[in-house]
Amino acid sequence: MHVTHFKSALLKALVVLVPSYTAAYLSDKMVWVVPTLAASSFFAATIGVKDDSFEKRVDEDQQDQETTDQVDQFEGLSAEIEGS
Repeated sequence: MHVTHFKSALLKALVVLVPSYTAAYLSDKMVWVVPTLAASSFFAATIGVKDDSFEKRVDEDQQDQETTDQVDQFEGLSAEIEGS
């Protein structure tokens, strides 16, 4: 097994394990360990993530126009039904 980003993996492990073991040692109750584990895993997940790795996309205007046309058709149909 080859770990390509060993330093990043070690840092993530420390970010999760140190607070969890500290909460377990100080409180001696599982009720504090599980939320600490969950919260620290959120922080660990962001380590090593670059802003460039996310693709920013913009919705097309054509789709919005088609939706608006469909709504206009239904408004006209409901006006006809109410007028009858």
